[in-house]
Amino acid sequence: MNHASGAHGIRIADYWLHEEVPGCSIEIAYRASHRLLPRLARVAILNPACIGVRHAALKLMREACVLESLRHSGVPRVFECGVLERRPWVASEHITGVSIEAAAAERPLAIGDALAVLRDAAAILAHAHDRRVVHRRITPGSVVRTGERGFAVCITGWGDAAIDDSAAPLADDPGARFYRAPELADGERGRAPADVFALGAVMFEAATLVLPDPVQRFPGVPAGFHHLLAGMLARSPDDRPTAHAVRAEAGRLAELHCEGDAGIEEVEVELVDISRSQIARPGLGWMPPDLPGPSPRALGSVRRRRDTPP
Repeated sequence: MNHASGAHGIRIADYWLHEEVPGCSIEIAYRASHRLLPRLARVAILNPACIGVRHAALKLMREACVLESLRHSGVPRVFECGVLERRPWVASEHITGVSIEAAAAERPLAIGDALAVLRDAAAILAHAHDRRVVHRRITPGSVVRTGERGFAVCITGWGDAAIDDSAAPLADDPGARFYRAPELADGERGRAPADVFALGAVMFEAATLVLPDPVQRFPGVPAGFHHLLAGMLARSPDDRPTAHAVRAEAGRLAELHCEGDAGIEEVEVELVDISRSQIARPGLGWMPPDLPGPSPRALGSVRRRRDTPP
């Protein structure tokens, strides 16, 4: 790293480094600005603890190759990469927006918003699957609504993607296992249906504030939306719709919702939180409420149709 005047006085190639931003264990990531171009970037450089660890360096560069090969406005762009003092680094698009995790932190997403996010995220996955790329680690934090970009949704975190059925085993991630398809929990490397399952789990939670164990019917979630999510969450990969089919159906339901097909109001009810703070049962993405864990707590509101009796 070069030391000079500027943001914190630290530069990697043509990028001034600013504050540190979240990254995986093998990297240190920063928000950065180009010294000449009006460009913000996310610069990730190999963690010093991983110098000489070949698989860590390969993983960092592999994600850059995946993003470059996808070339979709719903994934971050790669600007450039290099090696500095035996540490690979990658400068990619700095994604600004609100993750689904943050958007649904206290209240469920509006049904129209949830359908639009599902439609757009499925379109990104369909594009990737057509190119034999499987994300494998879709979580509420990796699906970001980005109002200032050309595409309304961006999917981040492609470091564990499988390419042409080739992938390293997934490391345990407490934040991701709640959305992991059963076949991944059982040791499979990952195919396209695993992404469909994970996206279904993310959107079910965003629309209801609870994880789908079991895939229960919630008041206020339109029947068509619930049916689509239930299909995405089928335990057998062969029973799930493709990402293309999810995009088409979510788009159709979004249009119906905009036309007023399903009137919605909000009512206060008690929901049981079975989400991130609890321990997952082996082979299952989340923990059923009859196993030991934190006490249930009340969660906000849920929706029901106006014509549905309380």
